[in-house]
Amino acid sequence: MAKCDLSIELDDAGKDFAGGDKITGVVRVHVDADVRCKGLEVSSVWRTHGRGNIATGTAGSLTVFSGEWRAGESPEYRFELPVANWPPTYHGHYLSIDHYVDARAKIPWGFDPKASESFVMRPRGIPEQATDARSPTEIKGIFGCIALVIFFGFAIGLIVMLMAAGPFVLIFLAFPLLGGVYWFIRSFLPKYLLGDVEYQLLADHVSPGASVTGELVVRPRKNVSINGITLQFQAREQCVSGSGSNRTTHKNVLFENTTTLQAATTLTMGKEHRFNFAIEIPENAPYTVDLDDNELIWSAALRVDIPRWPDWTKELPIHVVPSGELVVSDDAGVVVGPAREIDASTPLAASPRQAELYDDGITFAETANHLWSVRDHRDQVESLVEAVSGLTFELDAVVERRLLYGGDDDPHVYKDGYAVWAHYVDPPLPMVLYVPHELADDFEHAGREAWRGRGTVVGWDSLHGRLQVKLERDQ
Repeated sequence: MAKCDLSIELDDAGKDFAGGDKITGVVRVHVDADVRCKGLEVSSVWRTHGRGNIATGTAGSLTVFSGEWRAGESPEYRFELPVANWPPTYHGHYLSIDHYVDARAKIPWGFDPKASESFVMRPRGIPEQATDARSPTEIKGIFGCIALVIFFGFAIGLIVMLMAAGPFVLIFLAFPLLGGVYWFIRSFLPKYLLGDVEYQLLADHVSPGASVTGELVVRPRKNVSINGITLQFQAREQCVSGSGSNRTTHKNVLFENTTTLQAATTLTMGKEHRFNFAIEIPENAPYTVDLDDNELIWSAALRVDIPRWPDWTKELPIHVVPSGELVVSDDAGVVVGPAREIDASTPLAASPRQAELYDDGITFAETANHLWSVRDHRDQVESLVEAVSGLTFELDAVVERRLLYGGDDDPHVYKDGYAVWAHYVDPPLPMVLYVPHELADDFEHAGREAWRGRGTVVGWDSLHGRLQVKLERDQ
């Protein structure tokens, strides 16, 4: 059993800290029995948690005490530590990043008591770590060149071996050879038709709310009929767990949008075809992060769809970075400023500064449209419902099944009321309406006409995929 307990109190608990700031506070020790401490160490650290292998870093550390503690004592030790410049606080689906002040008392021949207190770090500018990481596309390009050299070396070696051995060698090496042929076809045959293809982003470092512009230039060697050219803009978490043969990659798409740059057409031989585009980064976009086995990747992937031929594809990274402005929170706890912590459960397609939007008088129609647009993404639906829970709206509803059930089956049901299945008019968002007893007759005679009244959002029925709304009693 531990002979002492530790606790941490931050001076500015609840404050958002920028990278490079100083964080101060006090470590309190409650001593149950005489104990010798080799060192009470306090550190400013960050850690990942989620599906990927844990990554961690230390911004600063200091030893605030070493010596003897006596039973019944409750000493306190102040500290001042730097806040790491990177990575930012982030809470996602497969990846989360948090910053902490950790305290540890090193007790000889015993368990080391520990304590930890989290705080939010929001970057002020663009730290070096945010721009140094090699992009996945660059890595793929390097490995592609290596693979090409290996493939041709392998093919030459195979020919030599076949000249000296029998057909059994060919059978043994058939599968890797076929894999190399497939890779060769996918990489080089599209260029045979399209010729010199240039795909570039004019600037691949951008802040949330800004736009990335780019261009595709194709100079075909012959007339080429294509089914179209599409641009897929995507943000995803990519985490790796395990190692060696147990290494597993987990991916979660946060945002995805596909745009058609060119419909089906014929690209004329010898003519230069240019396709310009602009990609708008959502204002609530999380920053690009590369922490070994934990990544948050933004990318723009182009595809030239060639019928009955391998498609030409290429993906370029987009580095979403802080704007350089310090981020603060207002008195209501709403994050303001162009660069801010993003909870990945918030749908990027929805309006930024969502909490402020609702406070400014969003209607039930807007809420229903938001929910309808992300209805196939449970995490996003639940995040939106959480944002509007407790808000009261004027709403219209078409009754589907009246007086479905009552009593104590659902905690939201009025003691003398009922639950009714219904849907909003447009879009047809499914709902559960909790109806007080005095409104029962209105719903019994509603027929196919839309009922109109006031209700408060109280939750989400995940089993049936319905928004839960508690109707107001007659005053």
